[in-house]
Amino acid sequence: MKVLFKFFTRFTCWTALLLAAILFAGGCSSMDKPASASFASVVIINQTPEQIRQAVFAVFQNNGYQMIPQTDETMVFQREATRGETIDYAGFAGAQQGEQVVMRVRVNILPKNPGAYWVEAKAYAVCDPGQDVFEKTTALFNFQSKPYQKLMDQVAQKAALSTPTP
Repeated sequence: MKVLFKFFTRFTCWTALLLAAILFAGGCSSMDKPASASFASVVIINQTPEQIRQAVFAVFQNNGYQMIPQTDETMVFQREATRGETIDYAGFAGAQQGEQVVMRVRVNILPKNPGAYWVEAKAYAVCDPGQDVFEKTTALFNFQSKPYQKLMDQVAQKAALSTPTP
C-alpha cells in the first residue's frame, strides 16, 4: 500500500508540473498582444490601413470566404461550414435536416504605434444566418484559432509583398 501511495504521489506531482509548464508556455506567447487579439492576430508594419485591407480581402477571398458589407471599419467574411462543422454547431439532427451553418470571421485593423497595425480576427459559427430572430452565433474558442492564425499569417505575407522595395 505504501508503494502505491508513493507512486501515486510522484505521478501526481510530475503531472501537475507538466501541466503547469504547458499552460505557462502557451500563455506567454500572447503577453504582448491586447486582450482582444488573443484569438488570431498579426502586426503589420510600414503599410497603410488601405493596403492592409486589400491584403485581408485578397487572402480571405482566395480561401473561399465572401465579404459581408459593414457600416463601420470592420471587415466581416463568411464561408459555408464543412459537414463536420455543421454537425458540431447544428447537431447531427440539424445537419440531417439541412440547417445552414456558416463560419464568420470579423477582422479589425487597429493602430499599434506609428507605422504599425494590429490585424486581429475572431471567428464564429453562425446557425441559420440571415434569420434575424433565429440566427445563433457561437464564438470559437482560442484553441480553435490555428486555421485563422494561418490566414492572418498569409495576410502579413501578402502585405509584406506589396511593399515597394527602394
